[in-house]
Amino acid sequence: MAESWRSNDKRGVFQVKYSIILLLIAAFFITGLAGCATDWGGRRNSSAISRYVAGDAASAWEAVDQAIMGIRVKEKNVEKGFLITDWIKGYSTTRDMGLLLEGRWQERYRLYITVVPEQDRTYLSVSSQVEEKAPGGSRAYRWERIPSNGMPEQMFLDKVEQILNAKE
Repeated sequence: MAESWRSNDKRGVFQVKYSIILLLIAAFFITGLAGCATDWGGRRNSSAISRYVAGDAASAWEAVDQAIMGIRVKEKNVEKGFLITDWIKGYSTTRDMGLLLEGRWQERYRLYITVVPEQDRTYLSVSSQVEEKAPGGSRAYRWERIPSNGMPEQMFLDKVEQILNAKE
């Protein structure tokens, strides 16, 4: 009688061990898949704002060059119709550490500008890549992508339109 109890006990222990291992593997895959889903389907890292402006592509490029005066350009290709600025650094206007800790979050963005000529007008599209860095702790050593609020893109397009309207 004692022998049959021990053999049943061993089978039960093996079943519990295998069940635990299978649960751990399943949990690993589920969290891995959930992580992928939030990375791809979570927050947007850029927002694009676009407009049609009157005039040809040459005048649009001239206005873009004037609007980015003082900002370093990482890459520009007029034939393909795109321009990428270098990082523009500043401080976050929405995040701070409070009165006691007195820290300021750093923020930077990069503009992606597209200029596409059409018949009697030009299509301008501006998107940005925004990153922030905490003032302290382990997050102070790395930039993290955040969604754009649309302000850098809007300000740049407004500036280009002002330059084009001043020429007319």
